[in-house]
Amino acid sequence: MIMSHTVECLVCGHIGKTKTKGSLLITIVLLFFGILPGLFYEIWRRSGGKVCSACGSQNVRLYVPKPIIQEVKPTEKVEQPKFNQTKLVSNDGMAYNAGHRTQLDANGIEQINCKYCKELIRFDALKCKHCGSMLNE
Repeated sequence: MIMSHTVECLVCGHIGKTKTKGSLLITIVLLFFGILPGLFYEIWRRSGGKVCSACGSQNVRLYVPKPIIQEVKPTEKVEQPKFNQTKLVSNDGMAYNAGHRTQLDANGIEQINCKYCKELIRFDALKCKHCGSMLNE
């Protein structure tokens, strides 16, 4: 059993059912004049897939509807993630940076103060972007 799915034509943009290429009337006329030409035409007609029912193009693909995105109403309050907050690294006295507070940038990357100019820089920086001091020890 051949199932007809909803397709989208890439040529004309039509969305709908497909049809078989060729014409049934031509098949009947060819079968009337000779069995072989009619059979060859019918085999050609049934092979190669379906065509667009609007323009007859073979450039069709299975139609997948796009999901509907609901817009947020301005009256509804949407809570945004908060990245510029400080966090406590550790309460353990033996841990690295124990009890010191660090800051996170907009991407959630930990930042520390430069030991020379006291500006905020990435925790893994080798050189301060503000004063140019080398930070590796």
